[in-house]
Amino acid sequence: MQLDLFEDNRPSILLNTADEFIRSRELGEAVRMYQQLLADYPGDKSAATLRDLVGSWRDLLSGIGANHGSPERLHSIWIGLETVRHAALRTVILELLIEALRSLPDSERIYLPPRFHQGQVLMEAGRFAEAADSFLAALSHACTPRGRFLAWRGDALTLAGNNDAALRCYLASFLEDPLTVALSSVRNRTIHNLHLAMHFEAGEEIEEHEEPAWLPVWGWFEGLFTLPCHPVPQEDPPSAAAFEALVARREDRVPRLWFDMLAYAESLRIASLVDRELAAVRRLMKRCNGFMFACYLEKINGRR
Repeated sequence: MQLDLFEDNRPSILLNTADEFIRSRELGEAVRMYQQLLADYPGDKSAATLRDLVGSWRDLLSGIGANHGSPERLHSIWIGLETVRHAALRTVILELLIEALRSLPDSERIYLPPRFHQGQVLMEAGRFAEAADSFLAALSHACTPRGRFLAWRGDALTLAGNNDAALRCYLASFLEDPLTVALSSVRNRTIHNLHLAMHFEAGEEIEEHEEPAWLPVWGWFEGLFTLPCHPVPQEDPPSAAAFEALVARREDRVPRLWFDMLAYAESLRIASLVDRELAAVRRLMKRCNGFMFACYLEKINGRR
């Protein structure tokens, strides 16, 4: 009876042993376990699939711990990881990738589009705080696409449970470099809901490619984002005329300038400076985007 039970459990025992070898990074031994399982049970298709999978990754990862490989080689491993569903194998591949990346000089600067960066690998491994730090380190370099990396840092902070800090990162990404932000991949439900609300209400009033740039304004309407204390242009004090000159020179930056004009207008309104300067900046806001200006009036009049 005991022998029968052992024989019944033998496939599970061999599979569990193979998993243990994978977790200890002994992929060759894991392959040997699958081969043993196939020798005993030739019709086991899942064992054959696992043998081929682990065997191919044994070859792909060969030498990665010794010379760590080039960023391009590590990138190819990252791409291949997308199809791996075996939990233990996936964990080991991520660990090896992280170790290999960290061994390279200036590892935080290594970025191969669209998504290969140390922070992304850390985030995939569930090491969210480390991922946020990695994205922050990358942002200190001039060549980094700031909007994309600020949004990624927001994702890491979201997954780490630090939602307030995450929202500050998303706001900065939309203000500084909105064109490099992929809204569809943002991992924060609040931001997704904000975007959907604006997209639905604005309709054709805002071009789809401009939507990330207008989210700071919409976020203020919805009470999600706050206004800066010192809006640009950095005059002492700022003026509607200075904003008008900036709009004329930088039409591509209208959403950002509109957010700064909003901050300036609100500083005048709250200070009860209802004069020609406030009227002038509001006229400019209306001229730049009549739809957003109508929403602004609804907000300050308590109808939004």
